[in-house]
This record gives sequence, C-alpha cells and structure tokens, in this order.
Amino acid sequence: MRVIASAPGKLVLLGEYAVLEGAPALVLAVDRRASVALESRESPHNPATRHLGDIRDDARNQRFPGGDGLWEIVSPTLQLQAQLRLQDGRARWVDAAPPHLEWIATLLARLPQARDLPPCRIELDSDAFYVDHAGTREKLGLGSSAALTVALLGALRAHAHAAAPTIYQAIEAHRAIQHGHGSGIDIAASLMGGLSRFRLDGDATWVAPIALPKDLRWVCVYSGHPASTSTMLATVAAWREREPIAFTQYMHELATISSRGIDALTASDAAPFLSSLHDYATALARFGTAAGVDIASREHRAIAAIAADCGCVYKSCGAGGGDIGITFAVEDSRLREFSKRASRAGFPVIGLEADPKGLEVVSNV
Repeated sequence: MRVIASAPGKLVLLGEYAVLEGAPALVLAVDRRASVALESRESPHNPATRHLGDIRDDARNQRFPGGDGLWEIVSPTLQLQAQLRLQDGRARWVDAAPPHLEWIATLLARLPQARDLPPCRIELDSDAFYVDHAGTREKLGLGSSAALTVALLGALRAHAHAAAPTIYQAIEAHRAIQHGHGSGIDIAASLMGGLSRFRLDGDATWVAPIALPKDLRWVCVYSGHPASTSTMLATVAAWREREPIAFTQYMHELATISSRGIDALTASDAAPFLSSLHDYATALARFGTAAGVDIASREHRAIAAIAADCGCVYKSCGAGGGDIGITFAVEDSRLREFSKRASRAGFPVIGLEADPKGLEVVSNV
C-alpha cells in the first residue's frame, strides 16, 4: 500500500507569545506544503502485496527487502537517510539517531496504529519551505515541522485504515515531539487550512474558521535574517520567572490587542483590523525589549518603515525576530509600491497565497 499526504505551512498574524497564556490568536495556512510518501516494505513474496503495481518489478522489490522488520526513513530535502525498528511500542534507530529525524521515532512510538503496520518506507519532502537568497539555500519560518508532523500522522492513520487525526491528537503528538512545548497553533493551520481563530482554554483547544475582509491585499517579505524560536522562548520564560508582574502586564496588553483585531475580522472591518495589526507589532517590540530578545529586529524595523511610507501596515510573523513578515494594504497600488521598494532594499517578496486546504491524504496512488 502507498499513501501520500500533504499539509500546509502557516503565518501567525496575531497572538504570538500571548497565545501560550490563553489569548486568542489568528493563524493563516499558506500554500507551501510539506508532503510524506508512505509505502509498505513487505516481502515481494507476500500474496497480499503482489497486486500493488508500484512494487511489482524486481528492481523495486530489491529496494524493499522483506523480513528485516526495518522502517526506512528518507529525506531528500535534508539529504538524510536512516532505518529504525518498531518493536514492543518502542522505536529504535539502527544507528545513531540522525539530526532532524529523531521526531519520527517519537511519533511512531506514540501512535498505537503504527504497531500493527508492516515496516514502511517514509519519504519526507519539505523543499517548498526553502528559498534561494543571496546565493544560499535558506529555510523559511513557515512551520515546516508542524506540516511534516500532520502529514506523517495523516499518512500513518490512513495506512492503518483509521480516521484522520483530530486537532487534539495532532497537537498532542507535536507537543511530545517538542518535549511538551508549543501552543499547537501551527498544527491547527496545517491540519485545517485557511484562516483560523485559535485559543487555548486550560487543557482544551478552540479553533474556528474566519475570513479576511475582501478589500484587503497582502504580500509576504523575506527579511533574510532567521532566528531561533526556541532560544527566544527560553529567554522569555526566564524573564517571566524574574519579573512575573511585568510579564503579566505585557501579556494582558497583547491579548487585548489580539482580541480587538479578531473582533474586527468577525465584523469584516478592515480598518480596525489593520490598526490592531500595527498596534500588536508595536506592543510586541516593547515586549521584546523588556524580555531582552530582539523580536523587532533591525530588518523588520527597516521593512516596517518602508511599509509605513507606502501607506501599508507591516508585521513580522511568528515568534518574532524571524525571517518572514506580512504587509497589508487596501489599495493594490500601495502594495505594488511597497513590493518594489522592499525588493530594492534587499527584502524580496515571497510568493505566498492563502491555502484553504489543510491535511490531504491519497491512498494507493
């Protein structure tokens, strides 16, 4: 059996950091998709598999020798290949766990359905999350790990003839991979697609679709300066321990602005939404200064100044200090002028569109 699954990346428009404290947030799925191809590595002598056209020929059967009980993990994107064995609910690598693939063992070990599957070949494709810039290949901060997690989870469950993962199952799996961290907002975008309101409420997760006003236009810009989200979150966590009162005050401000922006979208009112987007970016910069992290990086400040001069509103997307920002306008001419000036300043526009589709799975392809 062969299964192919894909899931989109994401942009966080409102709610960074504050979402971890229960504030409402806004996340948009974008059309950079990660895909997973999952194929049984059963013996060619197994009658149950001889009818599969894509493993009939001798050359392909030689690639998938049966009886060794090994799962083969391949990432052409990262140029990595490894094998593991799934036994007694535990996943063990044949050799040392390869960098950037350790999460697969965690996911397989946590998924009851995987224990009943024959050994498989898993091929991971996240090429769409990379861009050529200044002569180098650089990764875009669009949530590729969440997209790959959702795609692999969907493929494994389809192979086991189980229902697609729920939002709770997907978030739980991703948090296990991230050692208990993460709000799950990127998982929600990858699983559901489109634009979503997202909120944590204790142990519960609340997700609902929403739409941008029809007269809004947007483009995304690459700052060329990636940042480590985990490092930033660790710095913020340490500051929270030192100054809990100040942290709470900033969280309240960010939550209030994010709520206001989402209310504006609910009313399909572009002007207050853009105002909230601008206010959130400003408050986030102050929050970063207080916490000691460079959320509003030099590059983001330069792009924001170009946007303001063109009559647009700009905001970085994600945990801040990263590589992607989004610019909104209500007039195409202003957005075109911004795009020209940003590109001339060394900040190229990245071709991104909203992706209304979340997880997609096709079996026996």
